[in-house]
Amino acid sequence: MRKARKWSSLVLVFALVFLAACGGNSNSSGGKSDSGGSSSGSGSQSGNQGQSAPSGDKVTISFWGLDDQMVYLDPIIKEFQQENPNITVEVSTFNTDPIKESLKVAASSRTLPDIWFNWGGSFASFYSKNGLAMDLTQVAADHSWESVYNPAALELAKYEGKIYMVPFHLASLGVFVKKDLYDGYGFQAPATLAELESHMAKMAEDGITPLPVGGKGGWMLMRWTEQLIEHFAGPELHDQLNALEASWTDPAVVSALAKLKEWNDKGWFTKGFITMAPEEAEMYMYSEGGYALEGTWFDQTLSSNGYDPNNYLFFKFPNEQGAARMSSFLEGFQISAETTPEKQEAAVKLAEYITSPDVVNKYINDYGAPALSDFASTEAAPHVKLMAEEVSAGNFLITDQALPQEVVDKLFEVTDAVILNALTPEQAAAEMQKAADQYKANNP
Repeated sequence: MRKARKWSSLVLVFALVFLAACGGNSNSSGGKSDSGGSSSGSGSQSGNQGQSAPSGDKVTISFWGLDDQMVYLDPIIKEFQQENPNITVEVSTFNTDPIKESLKVAASSRTLPDIWFNWGGSFASFYSKNGLAMDLTQVAADHSWESVYNPAALELAKYEGKIYMVPFHLASLGVFVKKDLYDGYGFQAPATLAELESHMAKMAEDGITPLPVGGKGGWMLMRWTEQLIEHFAGPELHDQLNALEASWTDPAVVSALAKLKEWNDKGWFTKGFITMAPEEAEMYMYSEGGYALEGTWFDQTLSSNGYDPNNYLFFKFPNEQGAARMSSFLEGFQISAETTPEKQEAAVKLAEYITSPDVVNKYINDYGAPALSDFASTEAAPHVKLMAEEVSAGNFLITDQALPQEVVDKLFEVTDAVILNALTPEQAAAEMQKAADQYKANNP
């Protein structure tokens, strides 16, 4: 995930207010979202999902979503309105950063839409902790969400033990590698970090870039960083670090950063990768690269670039400190806590419809990675269902959603500095702790 932009001037705030106002009345254009990630209604779901529209007068609800998801959301929403003639959905769409910015502006002016798409973690928690998002805990119990959604998705939908999102996409990250490359070496999925490194060493000897990474933006390198922290720290300490409840000067963090530097010094990353765009680095993965640490959207990325995802293997990053956990994050829908009960009911109905098994399975080739406990597999995305099963065995929230954005920014900065020999791993860890202390001092 990429981090949300910061506002540095009142002029920009007014500009964003204008953007939010425009967004409420017309569709905006833009590119893809980071993760990229419908026949009959949701009557097959458990509990009260798929009921008829609220009784009484007609109700109109405002919906803010991502533009690139409308390929399949547009027909789903039209079908929903046909099955629920009392409900009208007014749709506004945005690109990734504009929706983050517009939501913050709408929140400050108390003009949030009735229902909006959001990422979980620190993005969603802003609306939960400030009383802007509806508490859906009772709805989840009444509608038996535990029998519908992946348990990992429901956990990621929570803030301080209560559910504030309707799960939409459950994204998880794992290691991908070309089958023919592995077959040629006779490799199997590595059980240890040492075994993974032995594979990378052999690839490097043969002129293959083991780790095609684009460092621009910081988030692609972050994926390897967080897996190394998970490896050296173990699950408990890693979670404490992300919660800012443990010191980032811990030897486990230093070891993780030192390992990144070691890999770079061995030439295992793409040459000059710090300034390379992630999209450019992906091309190495398709042609001459070794490993990609990618998410459930990778199958669709491969297909859209003319490659068969069935020709790639997937495995979890190895961890000798217990069962390997997968980095993951949730995309979902939040509902305004300040709109009317009638609009809240209609918004819940829409979100449950979009995420219902019948709808998901109808649009499965475009849907991405559903947050359901069960869904249809497809040849076009052979790894999505497997990854959904694996993430249920253990997961941690992806770093740029787990940490406050100010601390995420510092992590991106210090990892680059370690690679470029501007900071030692020990110095970088100390800088991380300073950023954590500063955030806690500013947010008591």
